[in-house]
Amino acid sequence: MGEEIASFDYEEERNKFNLDIPDDYNFVDTVRKWAKDRTKLMAITEHPDGTVERAAYWEVWDDAMRFGNILRDSGIHKGDRVLVMLPRGVDVYVASIGVWAIGGVVVPGTIMLRGADIEYRILDAEVKALVTDDPTVADELDGIKNKIPMINLFFYGKREGWRDFQQEVGSASRDLKLEKLTASDPLTINYTSGTTGAPKGVLHDHSLMYWFDRLNRYYWWNTQPDELCWATTEPGWAKWYWAPFGAILNGGATNFHYSGRFGPEKWFELLDRWRINRACMTPTELRAMATVDDAGERYDLKELKVILTAGEPCTPSIISFFDEKFGIAVRDGYGQTETCVIACNLPGMEIKPGSMGRFTPGVEGAIVDPDTGEKVPTGETGIIVVAADHPMLFKGYHKKPEKTAECFVGNWYLTEDLAMMDEAGYIWFDSRADDICISSGYRIGPFEVESAVNSHEAVLECAMIPSPDPIRGEVVKVFVVLREGYEPSDKLVKDIQQHAKQVTAPYKYPRDIEFVEELPKTISSKIKRKELRIMEFEKKRDVIEKLKEEGLWGRLN
Repeated sequence: MGEEIASFDYEEERNKFNLDIPDDYNFVDTVRKWAKDRTKLMAITEHPDGTVERAAYWEVWDDAMRFGNILRDSGIHKGDRVLVMLPRGVDVYVASIGVWAIGGVVVPGTIMLRGADIEYRILDAEVKALVTDDPTVADELDGIKNKIPMINLFFYGKREGWRDFQQEVGSASRDLKLEKLTASDPLTINYTSGTTGAPKGVLHDHSLMYWFDRLNRYYWWNTQPDELCWATTEPGWAKWYWAPFGAILNGGATNFHYSGRFGPEKWFELLDRWRINRACMTPTELRAMATVDDAGERYDLKELKVILTAGEPCTPSIISFFDEKFGIAVRDGYGQTETCVIACNLPGMEIKPGSMGRFTPGVEGAIVDPDTGEKVPTGETGIIVVAADHPMLFKGYHKKPEKTAECFVGNWYLTEDLAMMDEAGYIWFDSRADDICISSGYRIGPFEVESAVNSHEAVLECAMIPSPDPIRGEVVKVFVVLREGYEPSDKLVKDIQQHAKQVTAPYKYPRDIEFVEELPKTISSKIKRKELRIMEFEKKRDVIEKLKEEGLWGRLN
């Protein structure tokens, strides 16, 4: 395998770290620096038909400046929000950097979002423009135009009622007067699911990219400018800002994209053929890849220096598979949409399979009792917290100050993730402290799923819980009470599932539906999801035991 360049002395790095940040820092300047080298590639995209697109930093920079001029001429200025719904590839860099160049704020959205999801984001973030190349997204927008204010709609190609992004960028001037920006100017509003209520808009400013460079790119990824990296994440998620932007563009490296669907053997073939140096994949992807028993004989990964993973617990079996077959380290990391990387396994640090590593140098964190806020003894479970004054933290939930306040107690920011710390300072994930389902790296809240399922004509009410699954760790399960006149059936299950896929993003649909006569409730009529979880966990005890053996399951019942 390729050799890691750095090997950090953990204690030394912690002791020498400082939290200073230049006041005039902004991410646009970082991209402009790399764009001065006309030989440097920013992105390579391979499509399922075998075609390959390449784009240099300077090419993306020029097109981004053109798009910035288009936005400014359209009345979009500093602080205005632009919803970017684009797939993996060059275009998302052009659109995002163009927005930032005029001081705008990117609102990322996965192309899997449907009409109600898009409408909510447009209204909540007061979006002024939207960019997409997906016909389904455009169809959804056309269906809700009467519900949203007039905004600039850009489509990659000709479409009635939309502006042709490619044509306008192709004819615009690349001579753009950059907006004067500082570290405290808004950068993104990422929407994240919660246990109750609609998704919350997580506001970050340009300082986030500085901390991604200091904490994520340097310590966890350790990206070098001459490397080809592959982060399989999709632009609608916060992890896109962790990896392609935060770890790869910050380091002046090249990011590889594949626009097709996941397949374990396809992933191995791409790693081999493109001679990828650093990869970042979900544990779900890596688990599937670890089922290819003869991978070590069939694929040559000697250029691959490391595999990074995050988003859900990484099982020991994954780590041992890649070590035994290829001699490649799988280094886990941990963080949230609201943060930068909180904990990780640094290059040179002993990897303890199943652990997310130690608190990243520069991060003051602890494991505390959820009731008292006091640190728990070594080996006991508590909530992961971070010092409330750390500058990497989000700047609040957009238009939701009360929700923001709930995240902070005393001197701590509460992650709501439960974990245990061992004597060496390694952190071992236990579970979420709420009803969030984390399935294949997707974070899915009950409100969104239940709203979609409840809108089906046959459903009286429902409740969502995470259900143990041997492949995805957890899947969305919904308990459904039917309206009078409807009877449970396999056909109705499929119909509700299909309906949910049409109403909300398909990744949220319930993979398991159970019909019940009534839902357990408190005296004030709140659904007691805990009782449903206990009942489900009892039925899935065999699955849980298997997951526990792999270090993948530890939810508190």
